[in-house]
Amino acid sequence: MSTKHILAIDDDQPILQLLRSVGEACGVSVTATSDPEKFLSELKDNPPDLLFLDLVMPQFDGIEVLRTLAADGVEAKIILISGAENDLLERAQALAIAWGLNVIGAVAKPLDALNIRDRVLEATKDEEPG
Repeated sequence: MSTKHILAIDDDQPILQLLRSVGEACGVSVTATSDPEKFLSELKDNPPDLLFLDLVMPQFDGIEVLRTLAADGVEAKIILISGAENDLLERAQALAIAWGLNVIGAVAKPLDALNIRDRVLEATKDEEPG
């Protein structure tokens, strides 16, 4: 069984630390960054099983990132996160799904560690052989 991988981008370091801690506690490798270049490089070099994407960051437009992910055919499961109003999360999720992305949820800040743990476990569990 190969180790699952999470890639997370957020401009809030405590959020990144929470995502890193929860992912590692679930036995998943985690790359967490606030650097858009590192995020895009990691996405290409080490495709994740699960992406956490903050929609609103300085110098990083989450909607444009979703458009890029869709154009590149990214197959990772995606969870959107944002401190903005829920309406933004809902619209971004609908748009990303319409673009063919595998968005499995949207979570408003502040994040709840137990909720994140449950989402990580569900998103990274091994598929049953069919």
